[in-house]
Amino acid sequence: MFYRLLKYLYLFLIILALSCTRKTPKTLESQVIDKIHELNGSDENPESFAAPTDEPPHLYPPKLKFTKISADTLYLEVVNSYYLTQSMGSAGAEEYITKSGIALLEIDGIDYVDFSFPLGDHAYPGTFSKSGYKIREK
Repeated sequence: MFYRLLKYLYLFLIILALSCTRKTPKTLESQVIDKIHELNGSDENPESFAAPTDEPPHLYPPKLKFTKISADTLYLEVVNSYYLTQSMGSAGAEEYITKSGIALLEIDGIDYVDFSFPLGDHAYPGTFSKSGYKIREK
């Protein structure tokens, strides 16, 4: 009798442990936001990293800010875009946009990523697809 009770208790604990480790699927938006936090290196609001108006803007690196998802397109705003467009050089800006775009395009359900920021010398806004090519300019 004692061993049967112990056996049932053991099975109950196994089932409980398995049910606690099962993860609920994340929504597309939460997957995107998690990836943006990873790319930004922080889960704080990207606006909190905005360059103060009394300091040179080239000292503050760019951060991605989630705007919306519409169908299969993710819309982003780049905070501190001056650093991206004027301070990183063409190769640095291209690497930043490519790295960010590829990371976000890996998420199922996202086929296009739209980067929004003021046009600069080394980078310009636009929409990128999974093929890695810029498909339209703003």
